[in-house]
Amino acid sequence: MSDGGTAQKPNRRKKSLGARLETVALLVHEAGPFRCLCDIGSDHAYLPIRALENGDAETAVAADVREGPLERGRANARAAGVNPDFRLSDGFSNLDGYAFDAVCICGLGGETIASILEGGKHFVQTEDGLLFLQPMTAHDDLRLYLWNNGFRIENETFVTEGKKPYVILTARRTNRPEPFAYQDLFLGKIRPDSDPFRAYCTKVKSQTEKRMRGGNRHPEDEELLRTADRLSQKP
Repeated sequence: MSDGGTAQKPNRRKKSLGARLETVALLVHEAGPFRCLCDIGSDHAYLPIRALENGDAETAVAADVREGPLERGRANARAAGVNPDFRLSDGFSNLDGYAFDAVCICGLGGETIASILEGGKHFVQTEDGLLFLQPMTAHDDLRLYLWNNGFRIENETFVTEGKKPYVILTARRTNRPEPFAYQDLFLGKIRPDSDPFRAYCTKVKSQTEKRMRGGNRHPEDEELLRTADRLSQKP
């Protein structure tokens, strides 16, 4: 493993990551600094690079299941003057030897993120580590997994990019199951008064209507629909 340190390059203009990943990077910045940050499914390694540029992590690891994205990440890191580690890894499968206190898993489906966390439990057992999770789909499945498997969702941050709403979950292991209601799976427990959250509620409403039309109706879907509709409206 390399030392993952940074080369100080003042006045370097940082690449814009788009609203979704910029928000994740800001959350990492606000919660850090960390000893070692891991970005699983890192693609172009934007988050590890930003964390090292900002001093938000002493070391960082970019992990991806494909070599092509890692090569692009290495080029991006050279251009930025930082030196994260790069690992070809399916989830946590090839990351032995690291002690992460921050893990980012962004841009994957909620079920896939849950599966990665299940397969890497030994990396996220302690309460001093934070997870920054940005599911593209199946948000309810990811929340269900976290609450049933001893994680607390400490924050839900909503953002829009390209007119689409996204949510970033910040979670920590507590080794205690968390209580939740059916609606919480789809709307979360943290419901800010913001335009991105209202857009998110509009999406939940649409998805619930579609699910009900398809015959996959839950007894509490009518109430979920009413709540999503109410929360999607400006006060």
